[in-house]
Amino acid sequence: MPAFLTAFALVFLAELPDKTALTVVLLASRNPALPVLLGAWTAFAAQGLIAVALGSALAQFPPAVVRGTAALVFAVFGVLLLVREEKPEEKEGMPGRPFVASFVLVFLAEFGDATQLASAALVARLGAPVQVFLGATLALCTVAALAVTVGRTLGPRLPARALRRAAGVLFLAFAAWTFFRH
Repeated sequence: MPAFLTAFALVFLAELPDKTALTVVLLASRNPALPVLLGAWTAFAAQGLIAVALGSALAQFPPAVVRGTAALVFAVFGVLLLVREEKPEEKEGMPGRPFVASFVLVFLAEFGDATQLASAALVARLGAPVQVFLGATLALCTVAALAVTVGRTLGPRLPARALRRAAGVLFLAFAAWTFFRH
């Protein structure tokens, strides 16, 4: 169960201040909640499968290479979360209903995102693809549910900067733990 909990905690904290969560907040603030939520959940599951496949491929390399690569990925994203400021962008002109808009925007936003790469690195490092997939996907779905709730009630009044910094520190700590743990 540690792989499940590790994936859930890391991905949950990293996704809170992410552009994807902000996109879901924006979509939910002007569309019905259920189609936005279901579109986001479907996109997260699809991206989770891609992350598991990537992580399973990485697991074929020697453990020292996997450990170093995973630590580097976590460190890079930790630094990026600490120093880079992202602004939510309005996504105008998206064709289709809210489900399609949510799926497409979340799928594209998550492609190569820190949480997807972190999930792949966890699969490679921990060798538990099902547990990592379930933990990471549940974390992403939980954040999407929170984002829809916030989008429907509070709007854009989130302390995104503090959340980004907390996620950045967590990524750096996990990078150190991954690198020095044998």
